[in-house]
Amino acid sequence: MIAVTEHVALEPADVVRSGDAAEAFPDVFLERTAFERALTFPTGRAALWYALEDAGLDPTDEVLIPSFTDLSVKRAVERVARPVPVDVEPGGYNIDLDDAEERVTDRTAAIVPTHLWGEPIDMEAVAAFAAEHGLLVIEDGAHALGTTYTSDLVGRYSDYCLFSFRFTKEVTAYKGGLLLLPDGSTPSRSRREKGDRLSLAKLGGIMALSGVLESMPGRLYHPLRNRVLNPYFRTSAGRVTDVELRQLSARERSLLAEQYERLDDRVRIRRRHASRYDELLDETLERPPSNPDHGYFRYSLRVPASKRDSLYCALQRRGIGCSKSYSYTVSPSGECPEADRAADRVLNLPVHAGLDDEDAERIVDVVNAAWVEVA
Repeated sequence: MIAVTEHVALEPADVVRSGDAAEAFPDVFLERTAFERALTFPTGRAALWYALEDAGLDPTDEVLIPSFTDLSVKRAVERVARPVPVDVEPGGYNIDLDDAEERVTDRTAAIVPTHLWGEPIDMEAVAAFAAEHGLLVIEDGAHALGTTYTSDLVGRYSDYCLFSFRFTKEVTAYKGGLLLLPDGSTPSRSRREKGDRLSLAKLGGIMALSGVLESMPGRLYHPLRNRVLNPYFRTSAGRVTDVELRQLSARERSLLAEQYERLDDRVRIRRRHASRYDELLDETLERPPSNPDHGYFRYSLRVPASKRDSLYCALQRRGIGCSKSYSYTVSPSGECPEADRAADRVLNLPVHAGLDDEDAERIVDVVNAAWVEVA
């Protein structure tokens, strides 16, 4: 089974390393953005919640969010204000500012643009839109860790910017969130979370489970993922529990800093695989939007809705760990038609840096053969 995502291997050196890089983490993010301060949280959604509270929003305020996004975005906003889902760009996945224009009211206070799957949204355009309507910009960079290396659009045109260190990300300590914000905000609460060893143990357990599942034939992997992993991902993504600040331990800083130092190279590998897919996949399969700064946290095909499940199952049987994330929207059906179309059609292929060129070419061959079978 070639997995759709890769979990970072925890070697002993990763968790005991010390030095300037570890001590500076997560302040390295400030060097690539326009912010002055960095705060860490238990999760990325807690960072979003904190930003909304820090900005003084309340339940009478409305917040524009993309309809095609992780459920955690909507859940975090609901704890503070009223989320207003906005459609995504035709053929794309990021928030459509033309549709956002139609949804602005005198209660609209903020917009949350998301660089979905590492594709950078035009933040200059978002900033101009926000300035026109007097809105706060809270930038969701949960999928854009690698995109910060080549695109000045990430973290330079917003009032707040958040990232995620969840175990599916390229830079991870099992969980965690980072919020970049301007000087002047005063943290309301802070704590050091106990049980750093438990967090690392959980990450190791998840990687071990992932390795066991990925070694299984597709006919076994498919039902186990649907019944075990997917429900966990959906449930944990939708849960918002603690907005308190969470200081990183020295062990976590070392782990994150070591991965961050490798991030540039790993994103280059992802882009190389994506370029290969663009070149060699069947021409009738719709590729992701083209963008030279794309970080390819996911490589998202679009398949006709009537064929998507058949292709998904065919790939699983052949050992390709694809996914249908997201197969839902955070808006009622029919309210955001472009988002509905994306949710019905998206199929993500493995593109992570753990693949080599031979793996990538095998994926192309298998996808093309399976597509001929089901089309």
